[in-house]
Amino acid sequence: MRVLGIDFGGKRVGVALGDTESCIASPWAELPGEDRLDLLRRIHEIAEREGVGTIVVGVPRPLGKQSRETNQAKTIRAFIEDVKAQGLPVVEADETLSSKLAATQQRERGESGKRDDLAAAAILQSWLDRGR
Repeated sequence: MRVLGIDFGGKRVGVALGDTESCIASPWAELPGEDRLDLLRRIHEIAEREGVGTIVVGVPRPLGKQSRETNQAKTIRAFIEDVKAQGLPVVEADETLSSKLAATQQRERGESGKRDDLAAAAILQSWLDRGR
């Protein structure tokens, strides 16, 4: 089954693709996140075109108190509800440290700047590694 990973942000949204057979996630794209309706349309188009069966969205969990919900988590959960309203199956995944892992990968490649698609791939890879 093809799986879409999402690292949601207000300005940019990282997207990764993977599948449950190979259990490999790959960075795919960065989408602008300011226009929610356009973002939802683009995600739906990607899901249709790529034959995605599940969408995995990263939700932050504070390291100190895992049960506390941050404003960012509330915003992401509202986005998840919007995606579900389009009839797409969505699961949450812990995105803790995904941005840090993406930054480390960039440094190793000699790249600079923020790569939300790498963070999305880290979220999706972690979900695949846990056996869904």
